[in-house]
Amino acid sequence: MPRTPAPSNQTTLYRLRREEGLSLSDYVQEKYLDRGFNPAEVQLIEVSSLLVYGAISKDRASWVEHAASLTGVSPEIGNTTSAGTLLVPYHEFIYALTWGMGFLILDPKYMDAGFGIRFAIRKADPRRVRSVTTNAIDALPRTAKTSILGGAALSAFRIEEIGEVLHRMVVAVPSDGLTCERPDKKNYITVRGADALNVPLGKSPDQLLSDISVIHNVVQSQPVVPGLEHLEGTRPLKNDHPAVAALEQKLSANLANQDGGRLAMSWPAEWEDDRGEGTKFKFSGFGQGFNETTEDLELEDVLEPLKTFPPDQQFACLKRGKIQALNNDGDVISRAIAANKWLTFETDHNSQRYVYSRGQWYNVGGAYISLLQDRVGRILENAWDVELPSWPQKWKKRKSSGEVYLGPAPEGDYNIHVAGSDSRFTCLDRKLLYTEQHPSGIESCDLLGPSLELIHVKRLDDSVSASHLFAQAQVSAEALCHQVDALERFSEQVQRQSADKRSIPSEFRPARVVLAFAGRDATVASLFTFSQVTLHRCAQRLNDLSIELLVTSIKDDRNLPPATSAMGH
Repeated sequence: MPRTPAPSNQTTLYRLRREEGLSLSDYVQEKYLDRGFNPAEVQLIEVSSLLVYGAISKDRASWVEHAASLTGVSPEIGNTTSAGTLLVPYHEFIYALTWGMGFLILDPKYMDAGFGIRFAIRKADPRRVRSVTTNAIDALPRTAKTSILGGAALSAFRIEEIGEVLHRMVVAVPSDGLTCERPDKKNYITVRGADALNVPLGKSPDQLLSDISVIHNVVQSQPVVPGLEHLEGTRPLKNDHPAVAALEQKLSANLANQDGGRLAMSWPAEWEDDRGEGTKFKFSGFGQGFNETTEDLELEDVLEPLKTFPPDQQFACLKRGKIQALNNDGDVISRAIAANKWLTFETDHNSQRYVYSRGQWYNVGGAYISLLQDRVGRILENAWDVELPSWPQKWKKRKSSGEVYLGPAPEGDYNIHVAGSDSRFTCLDRKLLYTEQHPSGIESCDLLGPSLELIHVKRLDDSVSASHLFAQAQVSAEALCHQVDALERFSEQVQRQSADKRSIPSEFRPARVVLAFAGRDATVASLFTFSQVTLHRCAQRLNDLSIELLVTSIKDDRNLPPATSAMGH
């Protein structure tokens, strides 16, 4: 007996944001219509829809040239790829079925990013996950794809609750309400959720419209499956997302010293810690008079050259300008990285929190922020009971105007000051440990405390993001716990920097890591959102290593230094 044909086909479905005054053809990239793609107005029962189809043809396949250079034979062969999409309006969206390369036809600026993910986590059976793709948002750009044949519980994929963005999920979901549902028993279907949703859709107009209605109602009205709420917390925005233009206006206003958000220096995604610690920074592309090398990179160094441009051109100047890290010897340890990727900015827009980090905009959900702030608040309550010396002031001179002003001494000067004024501390700032796993060196800590605490120091009032500090604290603790040569180098370094007055026991393992903040109190509000993410991840990892994470505040020294010291700066 022949098998009854399935009532649905596995199809890729996109969702586009519907805008007033646009026809369905406006959601199609004009270049494809210009190439001869066929637009056909169709009726799905009473819904006016648009079918666009055609072929992407090349007279000469792209691989032919390489084959000819290797063999001397030049095959006369072309390549044709089909593409089709059906645009179906439904409420405030347009749902677009795509076949072949049909997704290329759609205008990406109207895409509802993450639509497929939002459906998947509202219908998922968390015990039947087959694959997840995630991206870390607080450190180097790490993308991880994990697949388990036959599926497993979500916990098996070890997605971090805070600090990872879910990009794609393959999971079993109940077929309730869809055309593919079998009335005789409860059955599951496999869907692939990302920006699009790959899902079985009905073959007839009434079945398709019914399926779209079900999918729409799930995404718009159904809560996330319990336990998966954090997967919707943070979403990266594509460059053509409608909110980006308004957000960049806010960033431009902040660059021009107006209100509208918080701005900070941060380490770019392209930065590679294994190449060593950057102590000098070379500017290029900023214009005459600003392409120089500076130490102790500060936000003012980046903003100063922008002031020569009108406010509406400053962000573009930031993208053109480059910053390259050098080590103490002046050797290059990073490529020249666009200056905008060295900045972190966060602001609220339309009751949503947005973060600009390493050249990428993120929408950070309210529930995610609440969870994050609660966790970070508890971390910051764990106080260290030792008081560090006050932070001295120093006369400085502005590069552009020559104006002399009073400001906090650089962090490197402070660490030397602590070790010089209190023999219980040893300064290890910028003293790198060169190991087999880290041949370019890592920094163990800024200060070694009285009971061998690893102390990491950061000012919170100089608009510098603390993410790098937290990541550094985690890396050094892991190295000293697991790498024998790191522990040997550390012991040698402590003995050398303390002039043989201190030694490290052979059985030493870090027991305490201290984060020492100056400038303002260490609170949730004083840390940027993504710095909070990195701190949370650091605390989790240290806990796994049985290391206690402690926090302390450093007071500012209000005594004025001699005025003559300004002339030597």
